[in-house]
Amino acid sequence: MSIFYVKTFLLAGALLTISFAQLPEGNGESLFNTTTSAQKLHQLTTPEIDDYIKALSQNRFTLAQKIATYSYLSLGTPYVQGCLGEGSTGNYDKDPLIDFNKVDCTTFCEQILALSISKDYQDAFRNLQKIRYRNGIKQFTSRNHFILADWLPNNRWLLKDVTQEKGGPLCKEMVKDIDRSTFAASLGYDNVKGFVPPQVVSIYYLPKHHLLTITSELKGSEIMVLITTRAGIFAAHMGFIIKNEDGSLSFRHASRINKKVIDEPLKKLSERLSMDEQLAGIVLLAVRDDYRIPFEQANDTLQ
Repeated sequence: MSIFYVKTFLLAGALLTISFAQLPEGNGESLFNTTTSAQKLHQLTTPEIDDYIKALSQNRFTLAQKIATYSYLSLGTPYVQGCLGEGSTGNYDKDPLIDFNKVDCTTFCEQILALSISKDYQDAFRNLQKIRYRNGIKQFTSRNHFILADWLPNNRWLLKDVTQEKGGPLCKEMVKDIDRSTFAASLGYDNVKGFVPPQVVSIYYLPKHHLLTITSELKGSEIMVLITTRAGIFAAHMGFIIKNEDGSLSFRHASRINKKVIDEPLKKLSERLSMDEQLAGIVLLAVRDDYRIPFEQANDTLQ
């Protein structure tokens, strides 16, 4: 195995070293990422994060490498459920529109994606709103509350569902009723007007006992969504697949149990899933290398 690219930056008063190396033949995607830094994103100021984004955007990193790097820099970030909202001017949820000091499983993925396709902090803020909201409109009723009924369909410019491509005939169909008004009421927001009407939504998922059979198909940087058997919702949790130096895979996610962003070996995750009757399987989302960021929205200004 040979290191073929090493880059060291002096950022936020500390060294950030990123290296990429070739994996042996037969291990799927041929790149792994090793990053070392004395400081993580949640310890940095906004200007320091801006410096990180500018430095990484100006170098020859692939999108997958940026996802690996930014998600590494988020390890240890405190977990707080529902930590982003529509800002101080929001009608319902007044939590901030961007926050690297704390994340939940969804905002962790959203912010890493936004960082990875951006050239500076302002750009990351704008792109985050395009990921979090239908047509980038920062309203509670336009937010992509449901990962597979809202978030994926409204982000097809960036993501694609590769579950059936990877799992083939092992995949199964699941159909559920999605009611956004009922979901809002469960959060304490009654009589919210403007949601898309209730829908019947169908997905295909890979049953959990087949997870380890497709590891050779995974290159790293995919988003893995854990699918629940509960009514009215598909996604129970989500995070990134990360390819390690030895070719093994980890699930990098904001853990409610561990109260922070962690790396969990995929084999350990598979064992955990097998013991949870409420989890049916997984959906895999790949990040498009040929993504095209949607047209600028009028309210895409930093707040």
